[in-house]
Amino acid sequence: MTNPPQTMSRRERLRAQTLQEIEDTSFAIIDADGIHALTIAALARGMAMSAPAVYRYFPSRDALVAHLVTLSYQQLVAAMSQAGEGSRRAPRTRLRQLVAAYRDWALRYRRRYGMLFGEQAGDLPGDVAEHTPLDQAMALLIDLLTAVQGTPPADSGSGDRTLDGQLRQWARSQQRPDTPPRAARAAILIWSRVHGIVSLELTGVFDNRPLEAQRLIDSEIDSAVRSLEPDDS
Repeated sequence: MTNPPQTMSRRERLRAQTLQEIEDTSFAIIDADGIHALTIAALARGMAMSAPAVYRYFPSRDALVAHLVTLSYQQLVAAMSQAGEGSRRAPRTRLRQLVAAYRDWALRYRRRYGMLFGEQAGDLPGDVAEHTPLDQAMALLIDLLTAVQGTPPADSGSGDRTLDGQLRQWARSQQRPDTPPRAARAAILIWSRVHGIVSLELTGVFDNRPLEAQRLIDSEIDSAVRSLEPDDS
């Protein structure tokens, strides 16, 4: 018989509740005014706490921001994973759902998205920018594209042997060593193009213009999927 889970002590519960409040208040500040508006003093005011009390949870603003960045990546990946997994629909449909979830999250949390990928990203701690849970989402994207491609043709390369070697190395870094180069290239192209379109949309480039960002994204997905098809020649 397994032992019952240990209950949290009153002090642990209070600490967990305060940490949750710190996260919620910090995100409220970021969502309203951006990452640069988040300071320990502003956070303390929003919580009716003293600044020294906040420092008992995070030793610096950088540590707090690093924590919030990790949470934001996890939230984005969770939204994408829920959209792309657990569905009996065809891989191509799940691929569209995965990408749509990325865009929907970005539009809903514009300033958090800017914190992760915008100009402010250069101000984030280096180790946060280098290793993110988005690797999980990229792995899911690769899996879907591999499923779309099915059995790869005998010549599943990109036509550039040097690039193919780089794509295989990149796929190994994503824990997908058996990924054909064309599928790896398609994953990178989809990711970069969707990110570019969403970023332009958030900056208002498409405002008051006869362009639909989602149609552009769907077109890029179709183009990437077609690149997986065997050459006729």
